Amino acid sequence: MIAVTGLAVGFDGRTVLDGIDLEVERGELMAVLGKNGCGKSVLLKTIAGLVAGYEGRILIDGFDMRGYVPRAGERGSRPPFTLAYVFQKGGLFDSMNVFDNVAFGLRRRGETEDDIVRKVTESLSRVGLGGSEEKLPSELSGGMQKRVGLARAMCLNPEVILYDDPTAGLDPILSDSIADLILEITRAYRTTSIVVTHDLAVVRKISHSVALMYGGKIACRAATGDFFSRGNEFARQFIDGEMEGPIDIF
Repeated sequence: MIAVTGLAVGFDGRTVLDGIDLEVERGELMAVLGKNGCGKSVLLKTIAGLVAGYEGRILIDGFDMRGYVPRAGERGSRPPFTLAYVFQKGGLFDSMNVFDNVAFGLRRRGETEDDIVRKVTESLSRVGLGGSEEKLPSELSGGMQKRVGLARAMCLNPEVILYDDPTAGLDPILSDSIADLILEITRAYRTTSIVVTHDLAVVRKISHSVALMYGGKIACRAATGDFFSRGNEFARQFIDGEMEGPIDIF
């Protein structure tokens, strides 16, 4: 479903991604781990078509994402699938209420208002926010904002969802509830998903596989159970939080 080959990205002369090769099968949920600044979010945004000027190739369901990122004065191609991106802090529009935030993508897609009302209402109900349609983001807690972001992704019925640290800043109970929602979305919509996170409990609960990044590359790629068996030296150091090992902590 998602095939990344030789992906390289740099900013201001600094290499961030250095020849990434990665495959995510249809229906798979892969977690991407790594220390801060290793390029996890850049990888996610590049796959989503939010970063131009990269080297290598990104195919999603056979569609070359290079055609989705237009050059100046040109229009990009429309991919034959729906991709949703869940931002770390919800990515909500401050001036819009909850309903309009969730409806944003549906309106951009040109759906009828009757369908929009139905889908938004259903999505908000599934994330436990029914009745919050008129609230502004400033009236919501951080966990509620993240759930609105999930509802916005869910109502698009996407084939692919990319999650950027969806449990960042949440306590263990809220993190677990977000993990449950991600599992529900994956199963109900049969999505292919990549989740960037630091939360190992969430990784254990929701992911089929794990990719650990270091130095702009994939240092370890394994099924979740194999990753947590600590058979790989990069995985062992990251899981146990040890100072000694192949990962430079500074």
